[in-house]
Amino acid sequence: MMKKALGISLVFGFFLATTAIADNGPGCGVGTMMWKGKRGLFPHSTAGSTNGTSGQPFAITSGTSGCDTDAVILNEKAPEVFVASNLDRLSIDMAQGSGAHLDSLASLMGCTGDVSTDFARMTQEKYSSLFTSETTDTGELLTGLKREIKADPTLASACTRIS
Repeated sequence: MMKKALGISLVFGFFLATTAIADNGPGCGVGTMMWKGKRGLFPHSTAGSTNGTSGQPFAITSGTSGCDTDAVILNEKAPEVFVASNLDRLSIDMAQGSGAHLDSLASLMGCTGDVSTDFARMTQEKYSSLFTSETTDTGELLTGLKREIKADPTLASACTRIS
């Protein structure tokens, strides 16, 4: 569970740190609150990194640390950003039916409870329909994953970010 939380925090931290040069900074969270009002690459990068390692996903979903629970853009784009950055590693984890990257993706897709093993099993069983060629891209993989999640009654009821 700790590896899963750390993986998710690092993904969000990376995503937020890459937005550091934008004028509006890295969004919300503890790091953003610490560097409030500061502009520039260093304050925004530091705030983004701090957010990623200090419970940013919890702050976003709970509305704490200056986060707005209605701000779903990050939630919708997080799986896409994660898959694009980790496609090769995800391919390996899916073929094996386990792995930290696969657990993180399940969480980013809203698969709650103890369904990460079901998610991993499904990706291993459906590997050839998820990776239809050597050039399968992020969009194709996510479309296939959503299709297979919706076809599995257990995953369909547990994975909330598949629309």
